[in-house]
Amino acid sequence: MEIIIEREDLLKVLLKAQGIIEKRNVMSILENILIDAKADRMDYAATNLEVGIYGSCEVQTIKEGRVVLLAKKTLEIVRELPEERISLKLKESTQGGGSTEIVCGKAVFNLISMDPKEFPSLPVYENVDLFSVDIDKIREMIKKTIFAASLDEKRHNLNGVFFEKAGKTIRMVATDGHRLSMMEKEDVEIEGFKLDKGIIFPRKGLNELKKILEDDKDNKKVYIGIKDNNCVFKVDRLSMVMRLLEGEFPDYRSLIPRDNDKKFVINKSRFINSLRRVSLVSEERLKPVKFYISTGKIGLRARNADYGEAYDEMEIDYRGPDLMMAFNAGYFVEVLNILDGEEVLIELKDALSPAVLKSNNGSHISIIMPMRA
Repeated sequence: MEIIIEREDLLKVLLKAQGIIEKRNVMSILENILIDAKADRMDYAATNLEVGIYGSCEVQTIKEGRVVLLAKKTLEIVRELPEERISLKLKESTQGGGSTEIVCGKAVFNLISMDPKEFPSLPVYENVDLFSVDIDKIREMIKKTIFAASLDEKRHNLNGVFFEKAGKTIRMVATDGHRLSMMEKEDVEIEGFKLDKGIIFPRKGLNELKKILEDDKDNKKVYIGIKDNNCVFKVDRLSMVMRLLEGEFPDYRSLIPRDNDKKFVINKSRFINSLRRVSLVSEERLKPVKFYISTGKIGLRARNADYGEAYDEMEIDYRGPDLMMAFNAGYFVEVLNILDGEEVLIELKDALSPAVLKSNNGSHISIIMPMRA
């Protein structure tokens, strides 16, 4: 195998692959990217067995063939190479694999290569029903839900984002038991796509998809299909396949309060700044901050036996009974940062009930459970 490729093109491919590859792999072959040189293009693939990507880019092919390269080390090398064309050439061994020569200008590297036959095959879906969604829409939905997905690997069904459709509405929901975030988009054309019940996208896969969509400036649509407990996302010449999470997602509708009657609108930026200031002296892991809500104002207080205490106050348009609640300030700041607009609607009930945060457009709702005051 021998190809010549633009440095920028190879760098983009390696960055996409590195996002998929796990830092600690049981199988050493999974630390590699597979490159398959064809007559007029280079196909590539990377996988961690849960999430995989495959795509293609234009190259000058001198000799067709396949090679696997250590993704991280190759990325480190390419980052340091000048803005010139790069030559990749496999020097085969009789035992399979061999070494790959990387040449750019006067710089020459020879990297040990494993046998391409050891690289696991990725499911390729050519005949799966696809529906398209605007990249901007799906990117926003991921951004506004994925932060609430659980990091606890024991809670497998919460390690991702729930996805469902109803008519022309698509919805994403994530929760870790302490907070919940829901985002929906209406008037999405999904004719011909069948989804009898909701599915759970893995958090790691969606994180990498979000990065790819954020970097994509040329395409307007992403195509999505479901088959054999896998989901495929297609954008131009790149496809991502991820294994759906098993298990039942909680009934999120029952978790969203419907009777929070204490409501006020608050300036988002000022509220974020106030929470950050006060939480500087709160307990570092849980960041508990007490909210004192009364007519016309909200007070924020934090205490820590090692540091002392802090208090801040803001004016709000609130007319109702006094409330005292405690929340994780970090959770509040995280939600406020992804809500649209400069003003946020906050709905409360009592010290034991979750807070509801809404953006101006009403398509995004976040729930935050209170802490013991």
